[in-house]
Amino acid sequence: MPLLAFAANFLWVMILGLFGPCVPAIIIDLGISYAQAGLFFTLLSLGSLLATPLAAAASDYLNGKLEFFLLALFLAAGLLAVSLAATFALLLPVVLGMSLLGSPIGSVSQSLMLARFPERRSRYLAFMGSCAAAGSLLAPLLVSVNLTAGLGWRAAFAETGILVLLLAATVLTLRLPPAAPAHFRFQELREVLGHPRVRLAAVLLFFSVAADMGFSYWLAEYARSRLDLGLELASAAVGIYLTGLIAGRLLTGLLVRSIGEGSLFKASLPAAAAALLALLLLPGMIPRAAALACYGLCVGPHFPLVMSLGTRCFPERPGLVTGTLYAALSAGGMVFPLLIGAVAARTGLDWAYGGLVVVLLGLWVLIRRGEF
Repeated sequence: MPLLAFAANFLWVMILGLFGPCVPAIIIDLGISYAQAGLFFTLLSLGSLLATPLAAAASDYLNGKLEFFLLALFLAAGLLAVSLAATFALLLPVVLGMSLLGSPIGSVSQSLMLARFPERRSRYLAFMGSCAAAGSLLAPLLVSVNLTAGLGWRAAFAETGILVLLLAATVLTLRLPPAAPAHFRFQELREVLGHPRVRLAAVLLFFSVAADMGFSYWLAEYARSRLDLGLELASAAVGIYLTGLIAGRLLTGLLVRSIGEGSLFKASLPAAAAALLALLLLPGMIPRAAALACYGLCVGPHFPLVMSLGTRCFPERPGLVTGTLYAALSAGGMVFPLLIGAVAARTGLDWAYGGLVVVLLGLWVLIRRGEF
């Protein structure tokens, strides 16, 4: 089960990672603006916001294997539809539909994993996050290879759809015990939403992980427009950031027991802010590349540590908590990519990214003296 959960998150985040590197090519191909391109990210997060909490919560009560399989099947169909949509007007509803029917695959697989291995929560979430980051790393490389080969950005979505179909076939071989007999009670939802640690985790996911999603979505365009790189190199340059992100999550899994979740998270916030500021201010490609890798390393621990903070409060209902936290993440994913695009359209991506420095430092001030 952990391996399939890792694979599901690898593929879903890989899909999210395709859109950022494809943005420059989509803008040129469809003749759209920054603000219009930002709608893709908003619709991805909107679909996730609507579907993920329900699907993840349902995994506590329903047939998890069947749910997992159907989500993979719908997601594969959505990817193939994206590769075929010929216009911006057609692409928007396809992206929304793919998100509604496929985005819960990561949260449902996480819920199923945590229900069976609650004692390994922090380590498995960190390693799962590393696999997800690896999916993000593969996405720009896949886009770059397709663009270099002259296949275009659409081919990357079709190829990923085939991989998701393979996952769906593999899920059929999965053996899962049935969910514990239970009926959903609104009291459980009230308890989850009212728990202070769950609410803190939701806030941190909204402002740290979701804000970083906005950064990564626009990174290829930043590399193209601000660093004067071609489409192929701009897409591949995202790999520098993602290499740092993978390293940060792997180190989190190895160090979390000795350092502690709270100390590690608190230290990562100002370090990430400093690295991002260096990326914006330092001259030269090599110092900027080093700052970008360092930023990825510093934000790497955020997702697994915050998700562990929230889900350990209700180990008997991992799906309900996971759905709640993914809803906060999706809400932030709706806000930040569109906000960064809107600010960039007026003042440039440097100023838009500078706002993320303020967000990171604000979170550090908020929690540095409190209990994580």
